[in-house]
Amino acid sequence: MTIRKSIWVGRPPEAAFEVFCKGIGEWWPGGFGGKDAKLDLECEVGGRFYESRPDGTVYEIGRVTAYQVPSIVAFSWRAPSWDFTTQVEIRFTADAGGTRIELEHSGWEQSAQSREARTHYDSGWSTILGHYQAVFATADVQKGEVL
Repeated sequence: MTIRKSIWVGRPPEAAFEVFCKGIGEWWPGGFGGKDAKLDLECEVGGRFYESRPDGTVYEIGRVTAYQVPSIVAFSWRAPSWDFTTQVEIRFTADAGGTRIELEHSGWEQSAQSREARTHYDSGWSTILGHYQAVFATADVQKGEVL
């Protein structure tokens, strides 16, 4: 029951990894707290993956479980309404002059609630990764300047 997504961007793995991890708050379209929530990733194993909401509250989505520049980042994932936690792993691999990004979101087999939630996340990850890819269409990133 793992969700798998694969995209390609026309930048080297180092740039793709940096934009995904350090620039996540710039390209991720909102969060559980609404479109004005801002995501952040503490770039180390054990670091928080969280969203800051306009009202000043912070929701911790998960913790970083792997962080290997420029090849892999992984973190736990828990929506506010869930009584279970899932795992997200993103790999960055040099491919055809750019980077292949492969995402796996696992842990959906835990309960009826998790299996139902999976249907929303399958399409949701396509949307999220589309926002990430759009960053690479901007002139600044094409010139080598990352967020």
